[in-house]
Amino acid sequence: MAMALPDRKNWLTPDWRPHPRVRALVTNRHGKFSPPPWHGFNLGSNCGDDLERVAQARAHVHRQIGSEKPPHWLIQIHGVRVVRFGDADRRADGAYTSRSGEPCVVLTADCLPVLMARQDGSAVGAFHAGWRGLLDGIIEQGAGQLAPAGEPLSVWLGPAICQRCYQVGDEVRAAFLNHDPAAATQFLADGPGHWRMDLFGLARQRLQAAGITEVQSGDLCTHCLQNDYYSYRRDGQTGRFATLIWLKD
Repeated sequence: MAMALPDRKNWLTPDWRPHPRVRALVTNRHGKFSPPPWHGFNLGSNCGDDLERVAQARAHVHRQIGSEKPPHWLIQIHGVRVVRFGDADRRADGAYTSRSGEPCVVLTADCLPVLMARQDGSAVGAFHAGWRGLLDGIIEQGAGQLAPAGEPLSVWLGPAICQRCYQVGDEVRAAFLNHDPAAATQFLADGPGHWRMDLFGLARQRLQAAGITEVQSGDLCTHCLQNDYYSYRRDGQTGRFATLIWLKD
């Protein structure tokens, strides 16, 4: 297979303008750089791909966005730890910055990427919300770091698995209802012991409870859009795409 790096114009620029300083971008699997089973443009270093090839792909993202510093790639652990851009310990599921030219990024393949920006354009962050992180409070942790005094935030929810495609068991539903009984509205019965869970809806509930009302969503499903996004639920061994946010002067 001839190796070809994708062009930025094929990636998703969210229709979200929280402040003129804020930039956001979502990569996808378009291109012919990563061979099977990563088909396309994989940026994940923990899914079996050649690490040198992943490093080349990540460097390409940096060149395409033209930021002063390279993205702060995390080692995601499905937790709630949030770090400042440049933190030496990259084991976290969120990063934030108040300085220009520092792209915060999360990698996903069904989990929900959450971008946050202070409405005054003074800080931004990217957060990885799988069901465990969402349950345990990654959104609340991120909002607390970006807006410690309750400063107004704007949020964009990136591509993730939709409710129609996301089946979970009784234990997952019970855990969310134990935290907040109102979460029951985000689960549809799907046979004995099974439910269809709405990650987007649960995230919106958490954001509303945290006092964040300016929320936009692309409502794009990673599982449905097979040609565009990686999906762990659909494909098993697969790649990861990136959701990035940064500030420009």
